[in-house]
Amino acid sequence: MEKLKILLVGGLITVEHQGRLITARLRELLEATGRFEVVYTEEIRNITKEYLEPYDALFIDYDGKFFPTEKSVRFGEQTESVIFDFVSEGKGVVIYHSTVWVDPHWPDEWRKMLGGYCDMTKGCRRCPKDDHFVEIMDPSSPITKDIDAKWMNVFDDLFSQVIIHPEAKMHVLASIYDDVENYRVPGWPPAHHPVEIPDGKLENMPGVNEYTPVIWTNEYGNGRVFVTSIGHWEALDRFNFITMLVRGTEWAASGEVTLGRPNRSGDNRLKLFPYY
Repeated sequence: MEKLKILLVGGLITVEHQGRLITARLRELLEATGRFEVVYTEEIRNITKEYLEPYDALFIDYDGKFFPTEKSVRFGEQTESVIFDFVSEGKGVVIYHSTVWVDPHWPDEWRKMLGGYCDMTKGCRRCPKDDHFVEIMDPSSPITKDIDAKWMNVFDDLFSQVIIHPEAKMHVLASIYDDVENYRVPGWPPAHHPVEIPDGKLENMPGVNEYTPVIWTNEYGNGRVFVTSIGHWEALDRFNFITMLVRGTEWAASGEVTLGRPNRSGDNRLKLFPYY
């Protein structure tokens, strides 16, 4: 089977997300499956349609800032337009972790492509709890086949409340229940991430005591979008997560899913990351 060609885009990203370390780990994971050929870049401003032509999908791990309250650096109108055409004309894009945070000065078309997104100016927040149970919302999807119905993800971010674009064609694969009790901790919200608390009552915040999407797909024109808002370093040691991630990338790039779970039976128990 011919390998799918992925352009992995990193670069400017908030410091706690480990930048080049995690993009190197993502590249290692994707290539270990034998399904992908990955090229890495930290600069895609002013690209052209011809530049993206060899690739089947983009994989974007970029939020455009070093600190959460800074104004993010956009890719620029030319590059964003090229990406919109690339995906809408039948290719794919994977949106990874903090890339779901979209500042107000990004174009609305970017939000439409993602399907769901977060915006600090519109009440989105990071839950102070680090460990969460992820629950599968659609076990019939080829991306979630054989994935545990409920599994623990540790030392990661729950971004809530995800805003759904009115024109999105979004399909939720996995969610986390955003319990209001998670917020009853000293020092929340932190100074660097202000949150509006209606009438001073945590239970009045939008999305609490509800399921928040964390992994989903979106249709954008003729193209395919796979989004995961979780994805800290520790998530990449979770078999359920890495299986969904490589499958979601394969689906975005080709429209099909052939990849199985990592096999650690027998002598494979001695394998280290990425387990494939």
